[in-house]
Formats: sequence, structure tokens, C-alpha cells
Amino acid sequence: MNLRRFFFIILVFAACSQAQTANHPSTNASGIKPSKLFHRAYTSIGTLNRPALVLVLHGDAPFSKPSYQYAIARKIAKENKNVVAVGILRPGYTDNEGNRSEGERGNTSGDNYTKEVLSSINSLTNQLKKKYNPSKVILVGHSGGAAISANLIAEYADSYNAALLVSCPCDLHPWRKHMKTLQPNTSIWDAKVSSLSPIEQVKRIDNDTQIGVINGTNDRTIPLHIVRKYVKALEANHKKVKFVLLKNQGHRIAFNPKVFEMVKELIQ
Repeated sequence: MNLRRFFFIILVFAACSQAQTANHPSTNASGIKPSKLFHRAYTSIGTLNRPALVLVLHGDAPFSKPSYQYAIARKIAKENKNVVAVGILRPGYTDNEGNRSEGERGNTSGDNYTKEVLSSINSLTNQLKKKYNPSKVILVGHSGGAAISANLIAEYADSYNAALLVSCPCDLHPWRKHMKTLQPNTSIWDAKVSSLSPIEQVKRIDNDTQIGVINGTNDRTIPLHIVRKYVKALEANHKKVKFVLLKNQGHRIAFNPKVFEMVKELIQ
């Protein structure tokens, strides 16, 4: 075998090895599998030193390709110091640029607040924690993303320090019945689901976890009695909760200044 042929074989072998690594990601030395959830991370200006890690989850999106979680994360990083804010595309969803997260999207009827979805997001959390070594981990969820966030702080109580729940359907089954009254001809609200209802998980939340709950008084999607019932359950179980109502506001309050004010309080 001449020298030229030898080097050619070496190059081909190396190229094949790289392609295999790219197409079949393996568990790394820490035992954490690379996440298959699309996400965008934004860092605050200046040096990071054990930053606060803020994870933003969008709501159920039956008629759109959710991307507003990135804008929220970008704004959080811009307005705070020593922060990494990450907009996460939930399992099964595609954003407005065609990026997709692996997993089941479901029917956007409160049917994918499942243990499988929680595990997928928590896997990404572990990956990001290893990368950034944060001082605290904060969830910011809107609507369905808030329900998932509420379940995460119960299912993985040691992984998260705080959560801000914006327009949260945190009492799942009464909320789905309410949605049926709004959409009586839609059969998806009749189907049984395997989702976890946040109100049934309250006792599992660590007593030191800080929880913010914010809702619009005119929210037709998440009636106040559903939100209040969840807040009362938190209070009855001695959880740290701050409840804020926005007068004359509806369901789409994710960019309300009060939301970012509450995020800042959780970061500090």
C-alpha cells in the first residue's frame, strides 16, 4: 500500500466516524443525553458567573407556530444581569422558521402535559445546567406552558428554584370542561387525557420553591375561579406564592410589563 492510498483510507474513516456521531448522538460522560428540543439561548451583557437560568415555555398553539418564547427570553436577558434565558420549543411543535422539536404535540387540548413531556424538558434542563452551572433555575410558562411548568416544579422538585405561571390552566379537568362550553362542537375536549393536573401535584412542590401566578381578570380562556383554586391549594400547603391579577386584561398577557417585573423578582 503506497502512502497516498494510506492517507486516503484514514480520511474516509474519519469522515464516516464524524457522520455517525452527528446522526446518532450518544450519551455524554455525565450520563446526560443531548436534548432533541429546539431552543434558543440569550445571555445578558457582561461576564456570566453562576448565572440565573430562565427557561421560557410557550402555550398550546392550535393555529400558529409558536415563536414568541424566543422574544420573551431575549427580553429577559436584555433587562437583567448575569442571566441566561432560553426560549424552548415544546415537544412536537414547529416554530415559524420551520424548526421542530421531537415529540408529541397532541391536539392542543391539555392532552400533552404528560410525564413524557416533562421528562423531555427536564432532560434539556439538565443539559443546560451542565453547560452554564447556574445559581438557580427559573421556569416562565404561558398558558399550557404554565401548566407544564407547574408540573415540572412538582415532578422534579430538586431541579427548579422558581416558576412564574402566566394564564395557567392549573386545574386541568374543570378547565377542559370550561373549554368544552366555549367550543361545544369540538370533540377534542371530550377525549380522555393522560396529562397531569398541576393542582393534584401541589403537595410535591418543595416549600422553598418560589411561585408567581399572574392572570388577567378578563381572561375567557382561563377563568379566575380556576386560577384562584390553584393558588388556594398552594397556600393551604404552605407554598411560597405571589398572586397578581391584571385588571381588564385577557389571556394574552405574556408581554405585559408586570410579567417581566415578576421575572426580575425571581431572578434577584
